[in-house]
Amino acid sequence: MTDAPATGEPASATVSRPLSDDEVARARTILIARVLIGAYLAYVLLDLFRPRTVPNEPTLTIFWPQPPLPGMLGRMLSMSPAVFWTVLAGIVAGVVLQFPATTARFAEGRRATVLTWVTLAVMLGPFALIPLTVIGSSPLAALACVPGSAFVLWLLYLFHWFPRLPIRMLLAAFGWGALIMFGLGRAYNSLAVGTIIGFTTGTQAPGLGGLTGALYRMLSFFVLHMKIVSQLAAAAGVILLLLWYRHRVTDAMTGLVLGAAVGLGYAFTESVGFIQLADLLGGITGVTGGFEYWIRQSIGLVGGPVTFGALLGAGLGLAAQARRRGQRVLIAGAGLLAAAGGAVGTELLSPWLFKLAAPHIEVGGPADTLLVSPFLWLLVQLPFIVLALMLLRNGACARAAAARAAVPEAVGEAITEREVPFLVDPALRLWAVASTWRRHGGHAALALSRLQSAQLDLAAWRWWQGARSDPNQAQKEGEKLHARVILLKSPSGAVPETTP
Repeated sequence: MTDAPATGEPASATVSRPLSDDEVARARTILIARVLIGAYLAYVLLDLFRPRTVPNEPTLTIFWPQPPLPGMLGRMLSMSPAVFWTVLAGIVAGVVLQFPATTARFAEGRRATVLTWVTLAVMLGPFALIPLTVIGSSPLAALACVPGSAFVLWLLYLFHWFPRLPIRMLLAAFGWGALIMFGLGRAYNSLAVGTIIGFTTGTQAPGLGGLTGALYRMLSFFVLHMKIVSQLAAAAGVILLLLWYRHRVTDAMTGLVLGAAVGLGYAFTESVGFIQLADLLGGITGVTGGFEYWIRQSIGLVGGPVTFGALLGAGLGLAAQARRRGQRVLIAGAGLLAAAGGAVGTELLSPWLFKLAAPHIEVGGPADTLLVSPFLWLLVQLPFIVLALMLLRNGACARAAAARAAVPEAVGEAITEREVPFLVDPALRLWAVASTWRRHGGHAALALSRLQSAQLDLAAWRWWQGARSDPNQAQKEGEKLHARVILLKSPSGAVPETTP
């Protein structure tokens, strides 16, 4: 028992209860949503008070009558008023939903977590209408992009095996990139483009030369701004996942995989839009939808947003392990700078390289389509791809070493000595599952795979439990993981024993 403070105040007034991990995660989740919405409202204010260049300009540039562009082109370059009003309604509803969180009924526990996720969905969900419109406008192109994206997600799932990331976590990362990251980027840019024109052209209507200069400035700003805000939106998604799956965050590898999955989702939606745009404008640009599919969903699938997302995520994952705030800011900033710089450089330098090579090749010919254009697009990204692969290799080696050290220490009721060699060696685990499939069928093989994943999760928890800020919650997690292994080993689990 401690004595009361000398001031005579009750001890409860000076000693605050430490926040649990879930309470910290909920508070930071709402903070991230507020930052994203605050940035959007700042864009609205800037557009609202922009200098007017022509008479009778609308209050906001998104209300400007759109020229008769093809449907997809208009949706790619603008934000419809209907989406704008839906976003504002979601913001108001999200603000209202934050008031119940201050009451005792929703202050903690499962209700508080559900309220947090509902608030996040209400505030940010309307931005998903933009990419859903893009995807819905071209369902065949979207279906064509599914196999490649699913294959890369499967590879990411295999790479992160100690502890295994839940597939729902990777799907959430993919969905954030495909819907929220894409939608936020387009919403921000729709307002920012009109604002930059107003501030760069001045209050007088420009002449022909001034209009041409303003157009070039707008396009340059469009690329620069889009890539930067997209990476910031990607960072928000990765941070949210690192917060809510913190017991699976062990090193930069976790952030790398999540960042790559977010970038993969963004690449999916972007590819669908560019495939249809190429089909609509092919007569002008000479680019076909098949070429866009080839360069974005085939030869360059793991480049572009996937590579830059991996670098961003690796920086955030490493920053999550740093103890000092200054180190976290420096590491996270370096990851963001690498991702944004690579994305901007790819969009600006690749066309310049192609312009240099154009006089020496047959533009649109087989060599250009299959080799030259993909090579020039990937050339700028090459240093970033190499860096991402090096981080991936180092992370895989570190995971293997950690598993070899942690699994034997977890030997007991849940993990036996005979199971240790299979758990620490991915090749042996695959062989055990394949042998079980051949001898006992697919149901038994799936049960064995689930058991092995649960055992690795338990070993990883024992290895990493010292870093938990809330010992009581960490103990509950360990009990759940142990109980899951025992349940899967029970007769109802029907896991046949596989021997070397």
